[in-house]
Amino acid sequence: MLLIGEIAKLAGVTPRTVRHYHRIGLLAEPERTASGYRSYGMSALSRLLQIRKFTALGMGLGEVADALAEKGAEDLREILVELDAELADGESEIQRRRAVIARLLAYGDDPTLSPELAVAVRGLDLPEGEIGILRAAEVALPELVDRYLAGVGQSSPWQGWNLKLAALADADANDPRVDEIAGELYAMLPGLLPTDLPTELTADQTATVAATARFGQMMLTDMSPGQRRAMELLVEYGRREPEKWGQ
Repeated sequence: MLLIGEIAKLAGVTPRTVRHYHRIGLLAEPERTASGYRSYGMSALSRLLQIRKFTALGMGLGEVADALAEKGAEDLREILVELDAELADGESEIQRRRAVIARLLAYGDDPTLSPELAVAVRGLDLPEGEIGILRAAEVALPELVDRYLAGVGQSSPWQGWNLKLAALADADANDPRVDEIAGELYAMLPGLLPTDLPTELTADQTATVAATARFGQMMLTDMSPGQRRAMELLVEYGRREPEKWGQ
């Protein structure tokens, strides 16, 4: 017969752990010696080894109790299948994190961007404000990011637009540069907007337009007063020439 310290050592656990299993009913209390010490036999050691085996697989003590209960092999199989699925999910997440770390080590890419977008913007020396817009757009308007990716490596008129708007990053609404840059941005708009807009929008297109409008409002919140004033002027210019925009 074994005392608690001896059986704990053989099972690869601590005496404290064995006592905890007694308290929660996972391991039955053994008989005691005449001196009052717990006395363990082979069945207790076998039970401890089973508990350790299942906990090493990542099972909680409640799941271990179910696995060791007399429910039949099919119930144990179901528990193990579920555990295997959880481990597979965890393995996928670990692989994803390692891929992000690998990109950081190799290129210093922003881990908050998708791998595709991180590769696309690498070496473009984009301002943080534009990176932030792309980061948010990946979540809110992925189709816009797809268009951006499709245009990377080509001469994009949007790059010129962004550079002009960035010049007002520290400007207030009364900055003398605002009127000039707003006029330049307005002159660029015909070359930026698609020429094949449908006269009637589908439900999906309407939803995209609404999402784009909300995204635009979010962008305005982060703009400087000078940038917001420039955007307001664009709207004013457009209202003066409704025929130019088919209004």
